[in-house]
Amino acid sequence: MTESVSRRRGVLVGVDGSPDANRALSYARGAAELRGDDLVIAHVVDDAILAGAWGVVYDPSVLHEAGMQVVTEASEAVQAEGFPADRIHTEVIMGNAAAALTRLSRDADLLVVGRRSLSGLERIFVGSTSVGVAATAHCPVVMISAASSPTATGRLHRIGVGVDATANGAAALAAAFAEADRRKVDLEVIHVWDVPGAVRRTGDKAVDVAGAAAEGGVQALLAPLQKRYPGVKVTAHVVQGHPVKEMVARSKELDLLWLGVHTTAGFGVGGVVRGVMAHAECPLALIRDRAEDTGPLDEEEIRGGQPS
Repeated sequence: MTESVSRRRGVLVGVDGSPDANRALSYARGAAELRGDDLVIAHVVDDAILAGAWGVVYDPSVLHEAGMQVVTEASEAVQAEGFPADRIHTEVIMGNAAAALTRLSRDADLLVVGRRSLSGLERIFVGSTSVGVAATAHCPVVMISAASSPTATGRLHRIGVGVDATANGAAALAAAFAEADRRKVDLEVIHVWDVPGAVRRTGDKAVDVAGAAAEGGVQALLAPLQKRYPGVKVTAHVVQGHPVKEMVARSKELDLLWLGVHTTAGFGVGGVVRGVMAHAECPLALIRDRAEDTGPLDEEEIRGGQPS
């Protein structure tokens, strides 16, 4: 039976019957189990398909019925894996997928969506739903691909977080520390820096100074959180290069990579995040700056991305 998500908080997952959505469902089920949360399974029927090609008009009731079949099958799948039926809630909504999941995310602790991870040029075209919710969701978003993460995650016992040289991304860093502490795993903090070509031409000394400044800046960011989470073993990976290339390379050694999503009015996800989304070889956990929201994240809001 479809119930309103607004009456409860839990792990929200978007499904459509595809392999990536099924992988997201499995991850969400594991996250809900470990958090003791309810699981909310949502399918969004894109109302743009009501008017099909060649003048064909689809009956909304037929599309809704098909959506109900999708969420019913998803519910049965997680019940077969041992998840309690009374903690499963379903939603079938007509509308734009990214907009609908964003609205539902207001009342969720975590949103999990599938992310295509294919080969060649196809990797450039990250799904519009993934990009949309990354820029607008009101809770942390985990994106997982059936191609890059076909089996259960967590075997590496290490998660990562990308940081920059500013206060941006503070929510991602705090979330990553909290999760590493909760999972009892190591945390790798990744910062990629570079200097303009004109500065590089002045000699190695200028590059060395920039590198030392980057190292010191990262340590300053980490100090208060290391004090707060003394049990978390932290490794700082500070390297000169391109952030997308370096973070994608490190993703092979991680169970999960946290990234902060910086958005401003009228703009979506930036190029670095989109690049990592297209090529990462582990699940991604994305969290917004919250600059457009009414208040900062609280302790519960930064808890996301459980292994599964």
